[in-house]
Amino acid sequence: MPLFRFVFHEDVVLEDVKGIELPDYEHALAQAKQAAQETIVDSVLEGRDPTSWVVRVYNEPGDLIGTIFLADLLKADPQARHGN
Repeated sequence: MPLFRFVFHEDVVLEDVKGIELPDYEHALAQAKQAAQETIVDSVLEGRDPTSWVVRVYNEPGDLIGTIFLADLLKADPQARHGN
């Protein structure tokens, strides 16, 4: 399986130097989104504001394949509120 690397940009860059093996880039982006959601919870519990933070996802050669903006994850989904 290919390796992917997640780089967290908070107040400073916190790089996860270990790669994670995932089947493809869709799984890598989904895993990064989950990690970002967990980071939101942890940061709010610590009294920190994560709205300007991002997680960047890189493939094994080092190409950027996606960016997760934590502020986007905090936005309410109007469809979810109406049960659609």
